[in-house]
Amino acid sequence: MPGTTPPAYWDYLRLDRLLDLQGGLEDDETLLSADETHFIIVHQAFELWFKLILKELRLARDHLVQPKVPEAAMPHVVHHLRRVNEIFKLLVVQFRVVETLTPQGFLDFRDKLAPASGFQSYQQREIEILLGTNMEERTRYGSVEALRHLRQSAPGTEGGKTAVSAIDQALQETSLRNALHAWLYRTPIRGSQPDTPGDEAVVAQFLEEYLVQWQEGSDRQLARLIEVGAGSKDA
Repeated sequence: MPGTTPPAYWDYLRLDRLLDLQGGLEDDETLLSADETHFIIVHQAFELWFKLILKELRLARDHLVQPKVPEAAMPHVVHHLRRVNEIFKLLVVQFRVVETLTPQGFLDFRDKLAPASGFQSYQQREIEILLGTNMEERTRYGSVEALRHLRQSAPGTEGGKTAVSAIDQALQETSLRNALHAWLYRTPIRGSQPDTPGDEAVVAQFLEEYLVQWQEGSDRQLARLIEVGAGSKDA
């Protein structure tokens, strides 16, 4: 529109708002040590990556959950999951930045956070839910089940309400694991589908032949490795 100021980089990324969110409990970054500012920024960065992981997992899941998944959709599923894998790799490397915080520097401000813990990251719990993690597979917070601990920590704050709402929504969704299993179950094997007469026999025969071929292939590879190893010793 005429007279409208064109958007700038800082407008698109909302940098004025983003860079004003590192004030901690005091809501004033000037009152924080460099170590505490470091701690906040690193963990906020984790949460931003978690947000993107959740988006990518849901997009991959939404492709697979269709009653009939077109072949053209599979590259998109792979694309979303490959991005998730790369983000997780980055998060592992990001711990090198965390490790620059000394125990003494952390203890200088840790007491005022008690009993808060990174275990209360509700986006991590969402990721577990969307991936299809079973309750018995979850790490407990001491003796308390993870989601129960989160709910116990939530009352009385707007952030807590947001956390519980996000968890409840995720629990109502189809997990990526279930979507994947359903897709595999529906995938035809030698032209046979679950509702095709004799489907179980077709699947059983396919699996039997597949396992035989897999074992034969493994045996050939092992024999080849032994042969190459023996040849290198003779040389």
